[in-house]
Formats: sequence, C-alpha cells, structure tokens
Amino acid sequence: MSGGQGSDEKLPESVAMKAYAIKNGVPEYDILVDDQSKNTYQNMLFSKQVIIDNGLDLQKGIFTTNDYHVFRAAGFARLVGLNIDGIGSKTSKYFLPNALIREYIAILVKHKKFHFCAVILIIIINSLIFIS
Repeated sequence: MSGGQGSDEKLPESVAMKAYAIKNGVPEYDILVDDQSKNTYQNMLFSKQVIIDNGLDLQKGIFTTNDYHVFRAAGFARLVGLNIDGIGSKTSKYFLPNALIREYIAILVKHKKFHFCAVILIIIINSLIFIS
C-alpha cells in the first residue's frame, strides 16, 4: 500500500488501505506499506524501496490505481525502474471528465518542453505555408 497523508486527511492513505484490506481478510503479514509519499512519482519510488528492502523482484508485480490514472502512473513506474503493469479501478461517471482533464494537464506539464517545441514548430510551419 502506498500513499502519504495529505493536510486534510486523518491518516495516511496507505494506512487506511491497509486497515481496509485487513478488515476484508488480507493477512497483515502480506501487506507492505509506504506511508511517506505525496505524489505518484514518490508512490513508485518509495514503493520500489519497500520492495527492495523486503527482497522482492522489481520485475514482477502489478500496481493498482484509478482507471484514468494508469497511463501516467505506469510512466512513473518505468522511470524509477519498476517493470510492472497497472490495473485501474472503475471511476464514477460524474467524476470522469474532471479526472481525465486533470490527467491530460498533468501529462502536458510533465512534458512541457516537448509540447512547447511542438507548438512552436507548428506555428513556424503554418507561417511558412501562409507566406508561400
């Protein structure tokens, strides 16, 4: 379980998930916890350290997150050296448009240099076509 504690949360996300898993029959000894991460990159980085500390294989496993978040989370997993796949949980229909916009903006920001260069290139090409 991975997730730290936000300023508006009573306890870290990972601790809440652990309690839920135990309540639903998962043995406590099967649960590892990172309770320090504050974002998706840290979720993957700190989880990698927990995996290493417990002698597990970095090349085997899965991560779970919201279905709209799997693509970006998988990018961070690869970035920190976790060769694992993601499985998404269903998102409520009323929240999905907002979530997809948030993810799209996060991807744009993460690759802002690339997108800035692409926009400049498009403007230059269009200017040259217009001038011709």
